[in-house]
Amino acid sequence: MRLKAEKICKKFNRKTGGASYFYAVNETDFELAESSLTAVYGRSGGGKTTFLNMLGGLLKPSDGKVLVDGTDIYAMPDRELSKFRNKNIGIIPQGSTAIPALTVLENVMLPRLMYSKQDDSSLEYAMELLEKVGISNLSEAMPNELSGGELRRMAIARALMNKPSVLLADEPTGDLDDENTALVLSLLRDTAKEGTSVFIVTHEGEAENYADIALKMDSGTLKNK
Repeated sequence: MRLKAEKICKKFNRKTGGASYFYAVNETDFELAESSLTAVYGRSGGGKTTFLNMLGGLLKPSDGKVLVDGTDIYAMPDRELSKFRNKNIGIIPQGSTAIPALTVLENVMLPRLMYSKQDDSSLEYAMELLEKVGISNLSEAMPNELSGGELRRMAIARALMNKPSVLLADEPTGDLDDENTALVLSLLRDTAKEGTSVFIVTHEGEAENYADIALKMDSGTLKNK
C-alpha cells in the first residue's frame, strides 16, 4: 500500500493574543517508504503527533491531500474512512488506550470484532500475536495488571490484528525502561521486515539504530535528520 501526502498542512486558531492562527504543520510533501521503518524525531510541540494523525486519517489537514494508493482518504464519508482505517492502518497512540473492562485478549481482538464476528481464526491469530510480543501468558489478565512495557506490547498486537499495510506509532517507547525500549523497537523493526510500512514519531535516540529512514520535524517543518 502506497501512502503519500501532497502539500498537507494543519492550521489551528488561537484563542487569545497575537495572530489569529498558527501552523502546527507547515506545507509538507511526504511518501512513506514501503516495508521500512521511518522514524521522525523532534521536540514536543514540533508537530510530530499532528502530522502522524493526518497521515492516519484521524485529523483532516487544513489543506492538501493524504493519498492511499491514489485515493484521497479525506474525500471518503466518515463511516467509510473509519472502516478503511480499521482494515488498513494500525495506530499505536501515545499512552495506554486499553479498554479497562476487557481482558488483554479481548483488547487485541477488538479491531477485528468492530466489523466482523468472532471466529476461531480470529482467536487463533490474536493468540499468535500475543505470543509474538511475548505476553501470551497474560491473555486473560486485565489491563490494570500489566506493566507499562506489557501494555505497549499489547497495543502493538492490537494494532496488527487486522494485518494492516501501514503501522503508525506515536512515541511507542515513551516512559519505558531501556529493556522494554529495546524490545518494542525490535518488534517494530521485525514488523517492517515482514512487509508492513512502519512510521514512528519519537524522542528516543536509540530508535535511529532500528530505522531505515530518519527524519526531523522542527516547528512544523519536516526535514532530513
